[in-house]
Amino acid sequence: MRVFDEYCEIHLDPNLAPHRWLFRRGETVQLQFGVLLLKQPSCGQVWVELNDGNGGRHQQILNAEPAGIVCNTYQLFIATLPPLAQGAYHYRIGYCDQFGLPHLSRQQRTVLVSDEVPRTLAEIDAGFLGVVDGEPLYGPQPQLKMTPSPKDWTQRLFYSIIIDRFAQDEEDYRQGLGWVQYDLGSPDAGHGGTLAGILQKLTYLKTLGVGAILLSPIYVNDARGYHGYHPLHLCMVDPRLGTLANLRDIVARAHDLGMAVILDVVTNHLPDLIDWGKFGGPPYGEFKYVRGHATAVLPYPEEARNTNLFHGTEYTDLINGRLFDFLEDWRTETPYVRHLLVQHLKYWIAATDIDGFRYDAVRHVGLDFWEPCLAEIERFAQFLGKAHFLQIAEHAGYTHEEIMPYHQARFTNFLDYPTYFTVQRAWEQGTGLQTLADYCCGLLKPTPPYRAGWRNNVMFLDNHDRTRILHEIYRAYPEPANARSALHFALTCLLLGPQPPVIYYGTEQEFDGALGLHFCEQTGQWIGHDHYVREDMFANPACTWKFGPINRPQFPPYSTAHPTFQWIGQLATLRAQHQILQTGTRTILRATRPSLRTLLIHASNGAQPLLVLLNEDHEPLHKAEVVIPTSYGNFQEIDLLASTGGTLALNHNQVQVTLPPFGVIVGQLTAPPTLHQHDQMRDQQHP
Repeated sequence: MRVFDEYCEIHLDPNLAPHRWLFRRGETVQLQFGVLLLKQPSCGQVWVELNDGNGGRHQQILNAEPAGIVCNTYQLFIATLPPLAQGAYHYRIGYCDQFGLPHLSRQQRTVLVSDEVPRTLAEIDAGFLGVVDGEPLYGPQPQLKMTPSPKDWTQRLFYSIIIDRFAQDEEDYRQGLGWVQYDLGSPDAGHGGTLAGILQKLTYLKTLGVGAILLSPIYVNDARGYHGYHPLHLCMVDPRLGTLANLRDIVARAHDLGMAVILDVVTNHLPDLIDWGKFGGPPYGEFKYVRGHATAVLPYPEEARNTNLFHGTEYTDLINGRLFDFLEDWRTETPYVRHLLVQHLKYWIAATDIDGFRYDAVRHVGLDFWEPCLAEIERFAQFLGKAHFLQIAEHAGYTHEEIMPYHQARFTNFLDYPTYFTVQRAWEQGTGLQTLADYCCGLLKPTPPYRAGWRNNVMFLDNHDRTRILHEIYRAYPEPANARSALHFALTCLLLGPQPPVIYYGTEQEFDGALGLHFCEQTGQWIGHDHYVREDMFANPACTWKFGPINRPQFPPYSTAHPTFQWIGQLATLRAQHQILQTGTRTILRATRPSLRTLLIHASNGAQPLLVLLNEDHEPLHKAEVVIPTSYGNFQEIDLLASTGGTLALNHNQVQVTLPPFGVIVGQLTAPPTLHQHDQMRDQQHP
């Protein structure tokens, strides 16, 4: 029994709410509570709001039936909530006093109803699947037809989305479902982005040239987890975001459009759910729900409801300590936890047909977990026909040497934080664009033995944890025209660079948010915040912070009719069409002007070389020349593939170029066919 104010709550009965907060359609939802006898309750009452997940919301007051007396102190009542096919209940317990006046508790509880969600791992239809790589494989049967994952990952543009901030669907009103509060005016709350909203914007992403969508975590989250990284249920889509059916629709439609879908998953932690010895009791802590915290809940699946599965506060190292000193850290060194986490990963593949995982907080989990986990997921994906399933590591190490030990786990890709940090330091030194040009030319390639897998790593210029690239550019080049040109320069280096590129939602709409600080009046300290890098793509003038509105949009939401969106689309098309960008050799050619960076991308297989010309100066380049050594071929023509302005001419391997400030030209060189090629052409014409 939990006691608070003049009420008590029967909270450890597994069949009653709120101990059980996930019910099926048709199941009776009951709760039992007490009112202090000194309050002389004449009857028990429950205020309840029913939200059906389809825009229907209804509030009512229920009378509760008397159920006896506990310790001559509380009058007990039992209430049955009205039937709900799907959605959520929010309720507050109360009573009427002897004068007929109503009273309600300040504490609100939430209960969800869904037929598509397992409460336990045992509810997932899993079993022996067969023998893969000489070992037996166990897991869930696929719930829908599986689509082979693409082979051409390195040629695709990745696009990273925070679901809550990306797109709303006006006909899919899901506000008020789950624990995350909906408040358009608060940067810490949910803003109503949904999976249905993303489904409506898939053609927008296709027009941009996106080949792979990275979705933020879709788990049910605690009140602070609008972003998805505070999971309460490992096998349930947060109802405020949508349903499992919505996620399946996104994957299926994306596949129809030639795009892949990658899901961000959390295997390091749960939210702040445990009291670690603050009030005595079990030596390894106790769930805050059991301790009586007003807003605390228990995690799902039910197999996770054991505090011995988590590291306590005595652990302070990078791997076993609580992340940010409040997120509960899984004991991933134990077989039981490994099985639980791996099974939940298999569930999402089998249930949705996704094409890869982005593993959050990789460096905070030991290799003793990652090695068997990745091997098992690879075998499971292979069994399902997804031989090229991606397993991307978010390891925020500052150097490639720091990341190297994790290579033995065999992630397919790493987010290349070390290269990103190199570029970030260059902005602080005033050489950001020059360093990005170095990256595009392959000069930031790490030294052996790391180098072998470097080209598979995913390169980025900003994300939901980092200041946006356009903010850095504005600091260096405050004049708007120069800033936009510099942004196009930077995007060229990213999208035509040697690694698969990922852009963060809003970059194509010239979002320019930055990490910031705010003063906490309660503690008298300055605290860092990330609100300005998690803007809404949809219009939301209500959202403000102490230093002004978060959103400073340059264009109407989701505009496709401006230069930055269209430039990204051109570059993405080039990357998809020219495999030489991934496989070719990158050679820097000497130009007559020091501000002109000239990159020749060539191969020995007869592919036509690409020539990338970059003006690194904020001044126009009126005339410059580049000579292409004849050892690379004798070129007669150059086809213009993309340009932000300027002119280009070729005469006997001599290139003449003019470029505007931070201008870019990309061309393809054409050489006369060799004798062998001429014979092949003749044979094709006259078989």
